[in-house]
Amino acid sequence: MKPIMLVLVATALLTAASASGRQSKQAQPVSFVTLGTNSGPIPDPQRGEPSNLLIVDGQRILVDAGDGVADRLGKIGVDLGAVETVLISHLHFDHTGGLFAFLGQRYQIMSRKPVTIYGPPGTRRTVEGLLAGMAPITEPGTNIRERSPLTPTEAIKVVELDDRQRITLGKIVVTVARNSHYDNAVGGGHNRDTASYSYRFDMPGRSIVYTGDTGPSARVEELAKDADLLVAEVMDPEEAVASLRQRRPDLPEAALAQVERHHRQQHLSPREVGLMAQRAGVRALVLTHIGMSDARLKPALREIRAVYRGPVTFARDQQTFR
Repeated sequence: MKPIMLVLVATALLTAASASGRQSKQAQPVSFVTLGTNSGPIPDPQRGEPSNLLIVDGQRILVDAGDGVADRLGKIGVDLGAVETVLISHLHFDHTGGLFAFLGQRYQIMSRKPVTIYGPPGTRRTVEGLLAGMAPITEPGTNIRERSPLTPTEAIKVVELDDRQRITLGKIVVTVARNSHYDNAVGGGHNRDTASYSYRFDMPGRSIVYTGDTGPSARVEELAKDADLLVAEVMDPEEAVASLRQRRPDLPEAALAQVERHHRQQHLSPREVGLMAQRAGVRALVLTHIGMSDARLKPALREIRAVYRGPVTFARDQQTFR
């Protein structure tokens, strides 16, 4: 090879190596684990209550905390003390039912670092109630309190978030958007104590949006614009109401009608979640909070793919997405 060619090749290799080095410094290892993928609040033999874990360069953020979340973290090998941040999308019990065990067990193992819980208005009252429930075995004079390096109020912090707020958690920028899950609530529309949030996580080289529970929402579409991954709920309202009617023949028609309105207006059907993903231009769609039977998944996938061209996955419990 001629000397001039050797110089050109060497220069190209050095340029590529430099670019690769810049990329490795910018992009961080990112994983989103769907710990529990049930739609709640009825326990399911195959799926756990809603909970997720976002991992960015070793930082771990719990996103919703449905029943059993402490055990599910254990199943994937995550120590409770290693989770120092929790984000709650809204205060329905299927998204908060595991907080008591998570906080109590985390305190009992003598974690030296506090955990901060972020959520909508009302999160502080919820956590205060859990702290009151912990009091009999965390008050001065109890063996758990005596060996713990922190008092319960030092170990557990709460930050209530506002719509459109943006916060920075380490290498993650979190953007908050109020969604439509509480639209048309009894008493008329939104009020400050019944906020339901969707979250966008922007990291170097990666963006993930988590809808939490929502119906069709222009705000969530705006939040998800051009995201790498949209983690969205999905529900079949007809199947859900038919199942409820079979399980609870005692319910009056008025109650069933109210449930059906809730499912249709405040959750996402397969077609609606596909349209949301397509209009937002997301690169991939992962479905969780799955409110339908396994037999309904293939037809639902066809409905989504009829309007959204990107890859689609119905998540399983403890599945990892990168």
